[in-house]
Amino acid sequence: MNDARLTRRRFLALTGASTATGAILTTSSTTSSTTSSTSSLTGSAEVAARDLTQAVLAAFERHRLVAIGESHGQQEHGDAQQMLLADPRLPQVVDDIVVEFGNALYQPIVDRFVAGGAVDDHVLRQVWRNTTQSPGATGDQPIREQFFRTVRAVNWTLPARRRIRVLLGDPPIDWSHITTQDQVDAFLAQRDAHMASVVKREVLAKKRRALICYGSGHVMHSPEPGQNADHAVPLIEEQTGRHVYVIVTGSHPRLAAFPRRTVIPCSGNWLESTDAGQFMDAPRLCGLPLGKLADAVLYLGQATELTQSLWNPAIFLDPVYWAELHRRNAINGNLIDLEKYRQQQPITMPAPPPVSCAANRGH
Repeated sequence: MNDARLTRRRFLALTGASTATGAILTTSSTTSSTTSSTSSLTGSAEVAARDLTQAVLAAFERHRLVAIGESHGQQEHGDAQQMLLADPRLPQVVDDIVVEFGNALYQPIVDRFVAGGAVDDHVLRQVWRNTTQSPGATGDQPIREQFFRTVRAVNWTLPARRRIRVLLGDPPIDWSHITTQDQVDAFLAQRDAHMASVVKREVLAKKRRALICYGSGHVMHSPEPGQNADHAVPLIEEQTGRHVYVIVTGSHPRLAAFPRRTVIPCSGNWLESTDAGQFMDAPRLCGLPLGKLADAVLYLGQATELTQSLWNPAIFLDPVYWAELHRRNAINGNLIDLEKYRQQQPITMPAPPPVSCAANRGH
């Protein structure tokens, strides 16, 4: 046990995650003061805020499935995810991680890679490049590849029975056989149902525990029976009777006093009844209380503080890859401006105008 712990520390130091670990400890040590200083903001006596790792570990004490909903492309979310993966306590409670950014067609490749096997880079890249979301989302942001490589590094120190398996949740589309938008649409229509089936078959049926890493829209609870019924987590809950503990990412001015990467339960404070549309910058959620959709929120910072995980534009100088992206774009009616991929993008996260749910309800 001591040798394994030493090996993990060495791994954290080599990857630069030792600083992140220190951040976890600092946040953890200030949890009580955070609770005290923010109680006036919540309208309740106390808020049991925790850092992400503590919140996930606690959730797995009571649930077999824990979902973390992300806003795609945020560097801060990728950083928080790396800190969570690198914590040596995670493999003690998690058997599988289910991800949106991986094509299930390549499950054998990922199984081999995260177990420490040899996989050529050009083979591995297919996992995130060839999803149903291409070419609008190519998966070439550094946080995507980093995720798979971090799981592999963590598994290096573990016995085979404790290694974390990564389950690819995107349907197994084979772009080499795709020539029409109708074919693409057939895969798009089954995205949530496919993920739910993976969780039922590979996790619950095998009595395992899984962390689900998906966009927030896929993991929110149904606010009422029948609402969001085609989303992944509601499908899992309806078909299995199991409650998925859902943490969604979002921001609000009233959270500014909390440390970044803090998880705050929705129950028993103002978050429970706050308008989800405003919290998540999603007009379609206006009128729905956040507490109906999620069990907790992950606060990564105010909108003006967030940054993007950006691809290297040189990636798209590869003529074969560039031609394939153009072929896929032509299939979907050339809806994507591919030239932006070859241009340097601003590091700041595009911040949409704040959602006014009162205005939306007035229309």
